[in-house]
Amino acid sequence: MSYIIDAYHQPALVEDFIDGREFHVSLWGNGRIEMLPPAEMDFSLFSDFHDRLCTHDSKCVPGSLHYEGIQTLLPAPLSGEELQALGKVCMSAYMAVGCRDYGRLDVRSRDGVYYVLDVNPNADISADASLACAAEIAGYSYGQAGSRIVRLAARRHPVWATQD
Repeated sequence: MSYIIDAYHQPALVEDFIDGREFHVSLWGNGRIEMLPPAEMDFSLFSDFHDRLCTHDSKCVPGSLHYEGIQTLLPAPLSGEELQALGKVCMSAYMAVGCRDYGRLDVRSRDGVYYVLDVNPNADISADASLACAAEIAGYSYGQAGSRIVRLAARRHPVWATQD
């Protein structure tokens, strides 16, 4: 810590690495928030905790160790109680950050406690992104999911607020 402060002449932030199950949780809505089926990142091929991360390579570099080695379990194998607790944490974070229309949260669990790692209020909505995949599991086509996001955003505008 001292080295960082001395070398870069600015404050440093140190956070605990939370080794545990990782979930990507997509939500949508304004006022009434709906959680889509969460995805779990399966790191079981990696024994070293340093490798149990969703990095740029794991998302964008086909053929890389992490892209090929991290499997996505969708829907995540969660009990009803776990799903309810995860939903409560994610919805609270979604609202606390001021997300509108849709977003995705990255969450880890350790010893039964859920920790929000990241709130992404402008998550990737491409056809192979986690939000689109979760929406499909929930019964929405890609087009329906896109239309829902557009309608949610439009309802915030005074001209469209009363129309369905």
